[in-house]
Amino acid sequence: MSTLGDAVVEVLERRKKVIAKDRVETILTDAAVSSTASAGVPAQLRIRRVHVSGTREFQQGEGEDATDVTAPIDLNWTPLDGVNGVGSERNLRGKSSVVHFATWALTGRSHLQADVESWIDHVSAELLVDGVPLFVEFDVADGVPTGSIEVESGGRRTQIGNFSDGNEFESLMGSVMLGRLRLDPIPTFSKDGISHTHTWPTYASSLTVRADQLDPILGPDIHLKTKILQMFVGTSWASMDAQITRALNVSLFERGEQEQRVRTTSTRVPSSALGDAEDRVARALDALTLFDPDEPDVDAVYDLAARASERAREARELELQLMAAGAAFTQARSQLRAEQHRKRAVEETAVAQALFNGMKPTACPRCASTVTVEAYEAEVTDHNCSLCHNTLHLDVAVASNAPTPHEHEPAGDDLDDEVEDPQDPLAALTEAVTEADAAVSKLREDYQAAESARVNAEAEANTARASLDRARARTAATQELIAAQATLDALEGLERQVEPEGPDEPDAETSERDEKILVLETASEVVKGWVKRDQDPMLLKVSEAIADLARRFGVSTLESVSIKGNGNMDIVKGGVKATYSALTHGEKLRIKLSTAIALIQVGFRDNVGRHPGLLFVDSPAAEEIPESVLRTMLEAMIEVAAETELQIVVATTHAATLSDVLDADHLLVATGDDYVW
Repeated sequence: MSTLGDAVVEVLERRKKVIAKDRVETILTDAAVSSTASAGVPAQLRIRRVHVSGTREFQQGEGEDATDVTAPIDLNWTPLDGVNGVGSERNLRGKSSVVHFATWALTGRSHLQADVESWIDHVSAELLVDGVPLFVEFDVADGVPTGSIEVESGGRRTQIGNFSDGNEFESLMGSVMLGRLRLDPIPTFSKDGISHTHTWPTYASSLTVRADQLDPILGPDIHLKTKILQMFVGTSWASMDAQITRALNVSLFERGEQEQRVRTTSTRVPSSALGDAEDRVARALDALTLFDPDEPDVDAVYDLAARASERAREARELELQLMAAGAAFTQARSQLRAEQHRKRAVEETAVAQALFNGMKPTACPRCASTVTVEAYEAEVTDHNCSLCHNTLHLDVAVASNAPTPHEHEPAGDDLDDEVEDPQDPLAALTEAVTEADAAVSKLREDYQAAESARVNAEAEANTARASLDRARARTAATQELIAAQATLDALEGLERQVEPEGPDEPDAETSERDEKILVLETASEVVKGWVKRDQDPMLLKVSEAIADLARRFGVSTLESVSIKGNGNMDIVKGGVKATYSALTHGEKLRIKLSTAIALIQVGFRDNVGRHPGLLFVDSPAAEEIPESVLRTMLEAMIEVAAETELQIVVATTHAATLSDVLDADHLLVATGDDYVW
C-alpha cells in the first residue's frame, strides 16, 4: 500500500471504523490522489530578452488641431539579474506594457489593452529556465498570436511546439513551464459544482506585485492563497492536499445534489437525463480515442530528460579524459624525440673521437716540427699524444655510449649480487608513446560513442517534451471520462433506488458513497497534519525574513511578523497587534513585496520551495509611497539582490529616481513625453 493508504487505515482502525486496505487504496486511486509526496526544489526563471515590433497609432495635439499619427514600435529590452527599472516621467507612456509584453511571452496570456494589442506585429522573447534557453516567437494579427516555442540544447535550437491562437499558446506555455519549473497543477472544486485546474498562468500572476491589487498577500485569488503559499514554501504534501480537497468537495457536492433530488423529486430519473449522461460518456470515450496510448506520459518525459542529462555528463567526463590523455601523449612524444637527439649526438661524438684517434701525426700544424717515430710508438704505452702530450682515450667504442650497470654506484662487498638490467631510456620512451597513442585512440572512440548517445538521448527527450501537452490533454480526457461515468452511475443508481427497509439499513450505493467520503475526509485530515509538520518550520523562517525586509523597505515600527499556513498574517507594529488587512495601502505594498522576496530567499537558501526567483513590481509609488520611500525600497532591493539570486523588474513613473539608484545596464526609461517603446 501507499504511505497515505497505510496512514488512513491506521486512523480508521484507531477510531473503530474498519475499511479494507485494498478498498481504501482503490478510493484514493479513483480520486486521482498521488501515491507519493512531491518535494519542492526551486528552479530558476529569468527573462533575457524581449523584442516587440509594430506600429503605434495615436493623436497628436488637442481639440480640433489633433491629428492621427503613427510611429514604429521597436522595443529591444534585455533585463539582467538583480533589480531592473522600467520608467517614464508620465503615465500612459508604455512602462506597464513592457511588463505585459514579458508576461505575454511567459504565459501565453495577454493583459494588454485592446488598442495596444492591435498595434503589435511581432513578439520574440528569450527565457532561461535553470540555465536552459527557451525561445518564444509569435506574430500577431488582429490580436491573435501565431508562433512557436524552441529550446536550445548542445548549441542547437529544437522546436517543442507551435500554436495558432491564444488558447493554444497558453496551453503550450503551461505544459512547457510547469514541468521545467517543477510546479504541480492546483485542482479545485467550488461549492457551486464548478471544477477547475489552475496551472502556469495562476503561478505567473503570483509573480507580480501591483499597487492596485494588494489583497490577498500572496497570489491573485484570495481562495488560492493557501495553495500558492504551500507550493512556494515547498511543502512536500501540497499537491496531494489539493488533490484530496478537490476529490472530497466533489463527493460532498454529489451527495448533496443526490439528497436534494431525493427530497424534491421522485426516484424516477427522466429518460432525458440518462440520455444526456450516456451521451457525455460516449463523447468522453471518443475524445480519449484521439490520443495515442503509446505516447510517453509526464513521468516518462522527465525520465528521458534525466537520461539525456546523464549522457551529457558521461560525454563531458570522457572529453576531459581524452584531453588529459592527449596531453600525456604529446609530452611522451616530446621526451622520445629529445632522447633520440641526445643519443645521436653521443654517437656522433664517439665516431669523431675514434676517427681522430686513429690518425698518425707527422708534424706540428703550427711550427712544422717533425713527430718522431719513437714518440708516435710511445703513445701505445704512455697513452700520451705524440703531438700535444695530453692523455689519449684510445678505448672509445662508438656503439657503447650508455653507462654500465654499476657506473655510478660505489664498489663494495655489501651490494646485492643480483641487479636488474637497466632499461634503455629510448626503448622505454618508445613504449610509453605507443601506449599513450593507443589510449588516446581508445578514448576518442569512447567519446564519439558517448557523444552519439548524448545526441540521441537529447533528441528523444526533446521529442518527448513536445508531447507533454498531449499527455496532459490525455489525462484531462481520462478525468472527464471518470466524471462522466460517475454521473451516469449515480443516475442509474438513483433510477434503481427503492425505499430502505429501515433507518439502520441504508442501500449499498449510499454505504459506498459514505465510505468514500469517510476515507477522503480521513486522508484530508492526515495530509493536512503532514503539511503542517513540514510547513511550520519553513513559515517561521519566512516570517523572520519578511520582518527584516519590511523594516529595510521603510516600515520602521514593525516588530514581528507571523505568516500562517492559510495565507493570513499577524503583525506586531509599534507594540500593537494587527493583521495584514488592517494595514495602510503603503504598508501592505511593502509587506507583500517583502513576502514574495522572503519566499525566494528562504527557498534558494534551503533548496526548498518552488518560487522561480522572478518578480515584477508594477507602479509601487502609486499607493502612498513617497519618492523618498521608493528610493529606500530600491536601494534595499539592490542589497537583497546582491545577497539572493533573483531578478526584479520595477515599473514606475519616477524615472529620475530609477536613474539615480540603478546603473545604465539595468535601466529602460523614457524622459519627458517620450514613450518607453
